[in-house]
Amino acid sequence: MGEISVTLGIMYTSKNILIIGAGKAGQLLRKDILANYPNYQVIGFVDDKIKETKGLLKGKIADIEKLVRLYAVDEMVIAIPSADGPLVRRILLQNRDNTIPIRIVPRDQRVIGKSEVLYAEVKKLDSEDFLGRPFVRKNVDRLKKFYQDKVVFVTGGAGSIGSEIVRQLIDLDVKKVVVYDNSEYLVFLLEQSLKERGVRDRCELIVGNILYNNKLKNVLAKIKPDIVFHAAAYKHVHLMHDNVDQAIYNNVIGTKRLIDAALESGVKIFTFISTDKVVNPSSVMGATKKLCEFYIQSLKSKKTHFNIVRFGNVINSNGSALPLFERQIELHRYVTVTHEKMERFFMSIREAAQLVIESTATGKSNAIHVLDMGELIRIYDVALSLIRSKDLRPNVDVEVRVTGLRKGEKMIEELYTEDEKRELKKTKDSRMFLLKNTDICKENIVEVFENLRQMAISGDDEKSFKYLKKLFPSLKN
Repeated sequence: MGEISVTLGIMYTSKNILIIGAGKAGQLLRKDILANYPNYQVIGFVDDKIKETKGLLKGKIADIEKLVRLYAVDEMVIAIPSADGPLVRRILLQNRDNTIPIRIVPRDQRVIGKSEVLYAEVKKLDSEDFLGRPFVRKNVDRLKKFYQDKVVFVTGGAGSIGSEIVRQLIDLDVKKVVVYDNSEYLVFLLEQSLKERGVRDRCELIVGNILYNNKLKNVLAKIKPDIVFHAAAYKHVHLMHDNVDQAIYNNVIGTKRLIDAALESGVKIFTFISTDKVVNPSSVMGATKKLCEFYIQSLKSKKTHFNIVRFGNVINSNGSALPLFERQIELHRYVTVTHEKMERFFMSIREAAQLVIESTATGKSNAIHVLDMGELIRIYDVALSLIRSKDLRPNVDVEVRVTGLRKGEKMIEELYTEDEKRELKKTKDSRMFLLKNTDICKENIVEVFENLRQMAISGDDEKSFKYLKKLFPSLKN
C-alpha cells in the first residue's frame, strides 16, 4: 500500500483508490485520475444502484469493508454530488474499524453542470457532508425582487446564524442591513469579514442590548427598517436552567421590548427565530421561547406582519455540539455524549439562514414556518462519524464517553405538537411547512410577562421556575 517509486530523481507515491459511486461523477473522476495521475490506480467502483460498468464495479457499499482489504485500498472517494447525510454517515460508520482516508467530491451542481470532476478538488469530509442535505438551488431572482431596496434590522446579527443571514441579505441586494448585537467581539469579527468581502459599506454595525428600551426605540425610529429578523437569544438549555433570571430577561423581556419598539416604529415584517424546544417545553429556554410565540399570537397589528420560524440544531453554530466535539478530539482525544439514544434534528447554518429569509418573503401573517429538518439523528452516531471523518477510529484512537442527561434535556426533540401536526400545510417550498399560529397562553400574557419581570428583578430563580412550571407542566427540574 502506498508504495514510493523514484524516476529521474523525482519521487512518486502510488495510491490505490476506490471510488464510491459509479455514476457520471465517478466516471469523470476516474477519467481525470487516469489522465493526470500516472502513479494512482483506480481499482474500481462500488455502487448500490448501478449493476455494472465495464468490469470495474467491485460490489455494493456494504462490501467496502472486505474490498479495502482485498485490494489494499489507500483512499476512498465519494463521487456522488447528490449524496445526503445518511449515505455519508453510513459509509463512515461502516468503516469505523479502519483508518483509510475517506474523501468526497464537492457536492456542488457546478461539478456536474460543467461535466468537470477533478481529483484536485476532492476534499476532506466535514460535518455538513455527513449531517447536511444535498445542494438546493435558491430562487434568487424572486428573493432579490422581494428584498431589494429594503432596510433590514438583524438582532444577534453578529452570531453564527445572524451573521449568515446578514451575508445572504447582502447577496440579495438589500438597501442596507443594520446589525444589532451585544457582543463587541463578534461585531468586530463580522466587520472584518465584511471588509474582506468588500461589502462593509452595505452594513451598519451597532453594539447594543435588546433590553435597552430607549436605545432600541431610538435606533428603530432613526433607521426605519422594513423588516426585523430577531435572532438574539440565550440558547444553551442547561445554562438557562441554572440562570432562570437571565433567560427571562433576555429571551422574554428583551423580545417583548423589541417587538413593542418595532410596532411603534411601523416595521412591516417581523420574523422571530424560535426553536424546536418550544414544543412541550422541558427546559427554561424552551419555555421562554414559547412565551414569545404566545405574545406574538396575542398581537392584532394590521400594519406589522409577524412570522415565526422553528428549527432544530444548527451544525457548527456557536456553542453547538460539533465545535465542542472538535475541540475535545484535538485536545483530549475523547468526546462526551450525554446519552447513546439521544436524537436531534440538524441543518447547516447556510440552510437555516436561507430558509429564514425565504419564509419571510412568503408574506404570510401570524404564521409559524416549521422547517423540514429531515430525519432525527443519534448524537452518538454524530460523534462516531466525526471521529471517523478525521481518519481516526472511535473508541480506539478517540474515546466516546457517555456522561448522562443534563438539566432540561429531552431524549428526542419535536418540531410540533400532535395538535399542531394536524394543522400543518405544505408550502411551495418543499423544505417548509406552514402552521397557523393559534396557540394562546392560558393566562393573560401581558400579566405573565410582568410577573416574570418582577421575579427576575428579585433574583429568585426558584420562584421563577415554579411559575414557569405552572404555565408549562412539561418543564423538567
